[in-house]
Amino acid sequence: MKPNDRFSFLKNNRVSQDPTTLVQCYLPIIGQDALSLYLYTLAFWDDGQKEHLFASILNHLNFGMDRLLKAFKILAAFNLVTLYQNGDGYKLVIHPTLSQSDFLRHTVYRTLLEKRISDTAVSDLRQEAAGGEALTVPLSQVFPEIEDMTSHDEMPVRDNFTNDFDLEHFRQLMARDGLRFQDEQSDVLELFKIAEEKKWTWFETYQLAKGTAVSQVISVKRMCEKLAQKPVSSDFSPQEATIIREAKSKTALEFLAGIKQTRNAGIIQAERDLLKQMANLGLLDEVINVVILLTFNKVDSANLNEKYAMKVANDYSYNKIRSAEEAVLRIREKNQKGQAQKSAKTDPVKTNVPKWSNPEYKNETSEETRLELERKKKEMLARLEKGGD
Repeated sequence: MKPNDRFSFLKNNRVSQDPTTLVQCYLPIIGQDALSLYLYTLAFWDDGQKEHLFASILNHLNFGMDRLLKAFKILAAFNLVTLYQNGDGYKLVIHPTLSQSDFLRHTVYRTLLEKRISDTAVSDLRQEAAGGEALTVPLSQVFPEIEDMTSHDEMPVRDNFTNDFDLEHFRQLMARDGLRFQDEQSDVLELFKIAEEKKWTWFETYQLAKGTAVSQVISVKRMCEKLAQKPVSSDFSPQEATIIREAKSKTALEFLAGIKQTRNAGIIQAERDLLKQMANLGLLDEVINVVILLTFNKVDSANLNEKYAMKVANDYSYNKIRSAEEAVLRIREKNQKGQAQKSAKTDPVKTNVPKWSNPEYKNETSEETRLELERKKKEMLARLEKGGD
């Protein structure tokens, strides 16, 4: 999109707005620029009679192009405006805002508004529930001619907005499985972002949240680490393949319990806290399991050595180790580097100092060689006595 590009409004797309909803609900989230652009489209809508330049919007709103593009992006995200590109031109479609009650029923919109103006302020905007019994009248009673048609009150009522992330059902499963949010407002927005990017239902998103939770607390960080995993292709040895298989098959707590059982020991609280500490770094259980195994192999003890385990965990976190395969390759890399350094230390050091000056030097010259050297020595002395001839 460029300032000199042309656009036209969609015909028969007149939209009337409730300024109260715009100001109370949308403005705190979308900001002044997006609101100004939306109001501009409402004010200058001409039923598609002619084409306009985007430059006219820039001049009227005193925007730069970057601000205009950002404002269009925000309006499109909130389904308030849609641009259709056709060749070099654009068609601009305006959509009505949600009613205030529908806006506050939208999980993500409401959460965003709560983050901007506080939970209390949003609660004050909620419509009061009407008490008593509703006196409804069937449409067919007022218009008898539609008795043979499906009556309006029997037709399924559909929401006039998209709200795919069903937070209520999500919460119900959380309660069933004993899960909780760490920071509900931030977590809900991140969960919605994941669902939107992956085009997942709320239930698919919940399965990942449950599988990566830390001590029954949903960890968005570990969810993102799981999604960032990439296939690792390498020729793993049978021992490495076994480590990977075992690390992937158990939770960190189960893996630790299995190792401690072989040492006739039980899990202590300090070890539980250590597992949680590593998980809070974003490490997945399969990676933590490799850390556990490596630590016990390095430090022979009945209990997990916290200092060494955290040293490895911090290294894995820093290097973004996201799978058991990557952790095993990291171990291989470290071992190869260590062997190379050890080999370099054992190589003989070259020196100009003669060997015989070493206090521990042993003369291993054979008798035959010694006699030959003695003969050459006498010949050289004889030549020197004769004047070097």
